[in-house]
Amino acid sequence: MKKLIIFVLFASLFASCNKKDKTCNQDAAGVSGTYKITAVTYKATAGSAEQDYYSFLFPDACERDDLWIFSSNGTYVFSDAGVKCVPPGDDNGTWSINGNTIVLDGDPATVQSFNCSALVVVVTDFNNVGDQIKITFARQ
Repeated sequence: MKKLIIFVLFASLFASCNKKDKTCNQDAAGVSGTYKITAVTYKATAGSAEQDYYSFLFPDACERDDLWIFSSNGTYVFSDAGVKCVPPGDDNGTWSINGNTIVLDGDPATVQSFNCSALVVVVTDFNNVGDQIKITFARQ
């Protein structure tokens, strides 16, 4: 019996080491998935301090639980998930990624970082020339 337990433990350890981990490539296949915006910061100028902009952009609870579903075929669905806004904010469109540039419905942004769990995107000239907004998407 002891040999059987050791064999099972060894076999499960060996099998877990051979599993292919999900790659964390910064391409359509690697980035595609379901995300929720968890943080937004704003800088009025390059030298300004970052300000928390999350509550300003999403003042209502119904806006804070929405999901972005990026498909590897270049389409996305914005889902008014959880608490529904009135009227609901469901939407869809197209997206692409090439290197550090992500394009959402024709509007480019810079991918500051991507680690398979979080996608951080920076949009420059958001409201004014020289300002920037940083959006953190957390994979769900």
